[in-house]
Amino acid sequence: MMKVFIGVLTSILLLAACGGGPTAPTKVPTAGGPIDVTPVKTTDNLAIPNNQGLASYNVLILGNSHVQYIEPLLKSIFTKTNKTVNIETRTGAFLDAIVKNESIIEVLESKQWSHVILQGQKYSQSQSVLYSTEATIVWIQRVKAIGATPILFPEHPPEGKTQEAEYVHGIHQDIASMQLSCVAPVGLAWNKALSIEPNTVVYQADENHASELGASLSAFVLYETITGEPADLLPFISGIVGDLNTQSMFKQVSSEVISSNPPCLF
Repeated sequence: MMKVFIGVLTSILLLAACGGGPTAPTKVPTAGGPIDVTPVKTTDNLAIPNNQGLASYNVLILGNSHVQYIEPLLKSIFTKTNKTVNIETRTGAFLDAIVKNESIIEVLESKQWSHVILQGQKYSQSQSVLYSTEATIVWIQRVKAIGATPILFPEHPPEGKTQEAEYVHGIHQDIASMQLSCVAPVGLAWNKALSIEPNTVVYQADENHASELGASLSAFVLYETITGEPADLLPFISGIVGDLNTQSMFKQVSSEVISSNPPCLF
């Protein structure tokens, strides 16, 4: 009888080890606690201001080193449109690191910005840690409170890690589901472009930051997100790196990906 009992017990243990029995849910640790910042209105979730139809844009870019080329590239793109644009950038840190920065808050509140691009939400490349999104939500609230359009900028994936693009885009979509905001599908456009031309040199030597050419793809996505005008209708822009074929492909990819993943649900 004892041998039968031991045999049954052994079978149960083997099933559990092989996945035959119930398993404990995997817990993802959360990095960072609540931030010591009062939201603009804790119960308010304003609609996204639609400023696409303006004749003149005032664009503020907040982010870290991943936005280093975006301002000059956007300015070059706008030279081929009938719009006028003013762009300012504040870089160097993640959004949670600057959420209490009085000088940057003053910049945000000192002008009538039409659009504010927000890049720098922390995420785990190993996907083993969830970082707080509270600071990004506060920034979105602040942007909408001044009547500007908030645009979340999920950065492109590191070289060879295309699956990361969807993960990062999903994090930003989750943020926008909690606090309404535009989400520019930058990483998804990179995946599409690299599936077409995998040898395009879109990375710097660190295989993480965008080259100027790679950043131009991000800029086309942001241009169409800001204006609502198809990037694939833009002419060749001599002030931007990349030959005619590469620029044309980038513009077409930007418009195709935006068509499939609308950034702004006005």
